[in-house]
Amino acid sequence: MDEFFYQIQKTDLSKFLNNIIQKNELYAPIKTDAIRFEKIESPEKIYLDTNADFPLKEFFFRDREKLFSFDKNKIKVEIEKPSKTRVFFGVRRCDLNAVKHQDFIFMEKHKDPYYSAQREDAILIGYHCKTAPSKYCFCGSMDLGDHYDLMFWEDESHYFVHVGTKKGENLINSSKELFSKTNIKLNEEHKKIDFTNRLKKKDISKLQDNPDWKKGVDKCISCAACTTLCPTCYCHEIKDEVTLSDLQKGERLREWSSCQLKSFTKVAGNHVFRENREERFKHRIYHQLQYFKERYNIEMCVGCGRCITHCPTEIDFVEIINEMKEK
Repeated sequence: MDEFFYQIQKTDLSKFLNNIIQKNELYAPIKTDAIRFEKIESPEKIYLDTNADFPLKEFFFRDREKLFSFDKNKIKVEIEKPSKTRVFFGVRRCDLNAVKHQDFIFMEKHKDPYYSAQREDAILIGYHCKTAPSKYCFCGSMDLGDHYDLMFWEDESHYFVHVGTKKGENLINSSKELFSKTNIKLNEEHKKIDFTNRLKKKDISKLQDNPDWKKGVDKCISCAACTTLCPTCYCHEIKDEVTLSDLQKGERLREWSSCQLKSFTKVAGNHVFRENREERFKHRIYHQLQYFKERYNIEMCVGCGRCITHCPTEIDFVEIINEMKEK
């Protein structure tokens, strides 16, 4: 796509979003008891002061998904698909990259029709952070790329908008009277977010046996809040649900799970592969920062900091790693 920016006045943003609502479903961050993406009918409800507490993951990789129903030897597969195109506005750079990573797992490495049905027609409109929305953000330490249909940069009286895909270009063209081209071109400076370069050690391969991990392990209660709110975690379990009245009829379900739960690695015979809490604690961090990258050459973690922000015992694993010394 072209590297130049479009421009739209702030006073025209509601008009643009209302145009989207006419033909699509619009989702944006709303502040109630928490900040989460919800379907909206009015742009006035949108909250952009900080990042959403909950990522977009649940809209594509759903927390509970019926894979098929069965009745004796008959299997019925019903893959649900949204009735309208869903447009997500106000998605931060970390979450845009998180969707890209989930796309990689569920659409490239493994062809998952359930994820694809939710994801294929969705349109992502990003919102660039001027500065870190949380003191725990460390997205500047991660290798984040450009993954959006449109991206908005806020200025004093207007937004600069960059087109990332044909879908994004079509949205611009559908409201072209609100946009004007500029001579400003996208560069690396536009992608920077101040105060987000928190993680100082990118290679933790030699820190596996460091005793400082205990600083986090001793505070961890294995509640799995970190993985539930993580925009890239994709751990799940598959189970069958039947009724006692007819054990040959039921549904096969996929549900979110967590590597932080002892039950996640429990197998027949009651053997648990990661019985020890320290093993589970380190596994999540190493998968995010080391293992996934070694296998796919992609950093799984996007540095959103939700796992730290919402940890009930306030475990800042980034700070723990930064203070570690190699033996």
